[in-house]
Amino acid sequence: MKFLRYTVLLLCLAIGIPGLAQVTFIADTTTGCPSLEVTFSYINASVIDTVTTVEWDFGNGQTATGKEPQTVTYDSQGSYTVSITINNNTTITRQDYIKVYPYPDATFFWSDSVELGSYTVVFANVVQEPDTIPYQYQWFLEDGGTGDTRVIIHSFAEQGQYRAALIVSNLAGCADSSMRLVEVIDVLDCPNVFSPNNDGINDYFIINSNGVTIYNLQIFSRTGVRVFQAEAPTIMWDGRNQSGQELLPGTYYYVIKPVQGISRFRKTGFVELYR
Repeated sequence: MKFLRYTVLLLCLAIGIPGLAQVTFIADTTTGCPSLEVTFSYINASVIDTVTTVEWDFGNGQTATGKEPQTVTYDSQGSYTVSITINNNTTITRQDYIKVYPYPDATFFWSDSVELGSYTVVFANVVQEPDTIPYQYQWFLEDGGTGDTRVIIHSFAEQGQYRAALIVSNLAGCADSSMRLVEVIDVLDCPNVFSPNNDGINDYFIINSNGVTIYNLQIFSRTGVRVFQAEAPTIMWDGRNQSGQELLPGTYYYVIKPVQGISRFRKTGFVELYR
C-alpha cells in the first residue's frame, strides 16, 4: 500500500504583536490515513527573538512544549485543530488543520442477472463510509476486463472460474484491495407455465440462457403443428403465433437447440399457456 505525502506550508502569524509578527508553524503533511505521522516545525523569522515559551496543542489530546520539531501520530479519522501558545498569552490556531480519512473497504459482491444472461455478472463494491472525499475504483478481471466505477457489469465469453480483484483508494492516499474467485456457470432454464394476459406478471415464456449462445426455439401445438420459431441469444415467447395472433390456452411442446456458440445445451419439454 503506497501513501502519498504532501508538503503544505501554512503561515499562522501573530499579527500586530511586537517581535511576534513572523512567528508561524508548519506541518510536513496535512492529510492522510489513520496512523498518519505528522512532523510540526516552529518558525520564528523575527530579527529579535522575544519568544520564551511555546506550548503545542495537536488537537488529538496530545500536547508538547518547546521550539523543537514535534512528531505526532493521528490514529483515528477526523479533523484536528492545531495551535501553539507563545509566551503564555498569544495563541496561533489553525482550524481543522489535519484531516485523517478512513481506509476504504474493498469488499465486493457479485450476482448474475437472468435478464443479462448467465455469463454476464454484476460486480458491486460495498458502499463506502459517507465522506466528502471522492473514491477511485480499479477492477481487474482475469479475462482482461476492467472497470472504474463502484458497480460494473461484465460479460464473460464462456463458463469457468475467474479471479476478480478490486482496488479502492481516495485522494488522501488511503487504499484497500481484495480478490475473489468467481464461478461463471452456463444455464438453460425454462418455465413450465406462463400467462400472457398483459397483467405484468409472468406474461412471457422466457428462456434463461448465457446471453451469448444463439439458440433456436420452436413451439409446437399438441397436434404437432409448429406455431412459433425464433433465434437469438435471449429468447422469449409472448403466446402468439408467427403471424402475431394470440394462441389458445393449452399445453405446447418446445424444442431448444444451439445454433451458434459454445453451449452444448439442448432442451425439450412442455409449457402450459394460461390466459
